[in-house]
Amino acid sequence: MSFFLRILRVFSLVAVCCSAAFADMHPSRLALLTDNAGVMPDPAAVPERQMSERAAPQFTAEPQASPVQPSDVPAKWRELQSRILEDEKQIAACRQNESVCSDAARQFLSIVEIGKTHEGRAQVGLINRAINMSIRPASDWAQYGFADYWASPLQTLNSGAGDCEDYAIVKYVAFRQLGFDAGDLRLVIVHDDKHEADHAIVAVRSEQQWLILDNRTMAILNAEDVGHYHPLFALDQQGVRKIATSASNRVIINR
Repeated sequence: MSFFLRILRVFSLVAVCCSAAFADMHPSRLALLTDNAGVMPDPAAVPERQMSERAAPQFTAEPQASPVQPSDVPAKWRELQSRILEDEKQIAACRQNESVCSDAARQFLSIVEIGKTHEGRAQVGLINRAINMSIRPASDWAQYGFADYWASPLQTLNSGAGDCEDYAIVKYVAFRQLGFDAGDLRLVIVHDDKHEADHAIVAVRSEQQWLILDNRTMAILNAEDVGHYHPLFALDQQGVRKIATSASNRVIINR
């Protein structure tokens, strides 16, 4: 069992790097629009923007990440929650009355509707792909003038750009909107040993298995297959939990 999976299970459980290229550098349209089992979504359900300008995206290297500052994470997460709640109010209003929908809210709901067409791993795969295809890599400096800004889902979809945590935040909220239990969903800040950089991913429990959603790849990864990711923080509706290991590799959790 991988260290990453052991960490998730300690949390009664068990998302991109902002510094390296996607694992799937030039995916074909077929690969992007099918799930791991080869299931093809209804083309009519795919957002118009995704089917047109992003039908065959060419992913480029992601912007360089700023190292995670431990003291910043709880404050950033708390502040982000208020903006997520505002986004969810806009999304709820959009569901009730399309005339008040922003383009970003309409796109978000289109992504959620894609997810509703399938269940289990296929559903997770469709959401991961739809969001990866809806956002292009861009640094926080380029967009906001800050080294590390955590955008809300509608902010990210409105700009169509973001770095690793922006992808992860949109996915996290999308699964909340799909009705996933809070105990089955984590946004995880990890250190990527391969690229020597901090990174944000989402962990989702589906059909009793923990799956990893990453903006670097359209594939859905099993938690035990990401041994090069060492978790630093787990973020969920209960707050932020810091993760560390002792010299003996014993898991220590500071709640």
